[in-house]
Amino acid sequence: MSGFGGCQVSDVSVIGTGAMGTALVEALKASGADVTVWNRTKAKAEVLSGLRVHLAESVNVALMSSPLTIMSVSDHDVARILVEGAGQVLRGSVVASTSFVTADQAQEFEAVVSAAGGAYLDLEIAAGPRQVRARAGVFLVSGHRTAFEAHRERLERIGRVTYVNAAPASAYLSGMAVQLGFLPMAVGLLQGARIAESQDIPREVFRKGVLDFYQFHIEQLLDQIVAPPDRSEPVVEVPVDVMAAWAAEYGAALREMGIDPGMYDALHRLFTAASESGHGETDWTCIAEHVATR
Repeated sequence: MSGFGGCQVSDVSVIGTGAMGTALVEALKASGADVTVWNRTKAKAEVLSGLRVHLAESVNVALMSSPLTIMSVSDHDVARILVEGAGQVLRGSVVASTSFVTADQAQEFEAVVSAAGGAYLDLEIAAGPRQVRARAGVFLVSGHRTAFEAHRERLERIGRVTYVNAAPASAYLSGMAVQLGFLPMAVGLLQGARIAESQDIPREVFRKGVLDFYQFHIEQLLDQIVAPPDRSEPVVEVPVDVMAAWAAEYGAALREMGIDPGMYDALHRLFTAASESGHGETDWTCIAEHVATR
């Protein structure tokens, strides 16, 4: 496909003005873009309208208004259904969806858009609304390379942009790989803060301890992950059995303090499963190869 865009009246359309959609609109506007917005609940879009932000009366109008439309809705099915009825309105346009999809779902969405003469992109936003609003978003993109290049500069004005590849859903899976550890870490930090508060540990002491500990161990683990495979006898720094005991100990302590021990109970099951499969003396970093059954 050659060339995207046509006689549109704005630079970007945003469909869906929840927290992330609103942040995208505000960031795009601050970057100098003219933006068209649409939301199922019209009042949520109306509050954004003003200088350089135009309100669309329908999904089709939003899709026609810009060479690039970003779908920021609740899930993949909603995004696909909204676009399915657009037909030839999509000709020459690029549709980028921020909803997580599997490879099959991405292929289905791409088929809908391409059949109408448009191009489809997966757009994974590895950032929260606050970062995006501040034009410090992290965007991972997969799909039609020509379509991406046509709008790369626009996206780069609101954050850091990485093109992953053309494979369906690869942007989301890449984002998942990067972000997978965040939620357990965040929950653990919030629970840790509760413990610190209960022990009258000053907040700054807690903060410094966390930063000192995590920076060292995250960098050390990442260096190990990206290093070329070592064919020599593997070094065992901390065996699986030690981690299983640690998880059990923390789970019991959390339970006694009235803090949910679910994460550490799950970790105990996982390390125990690895041990029972004959890897109790193997270094704990083998754990991603194992599955715990309930």
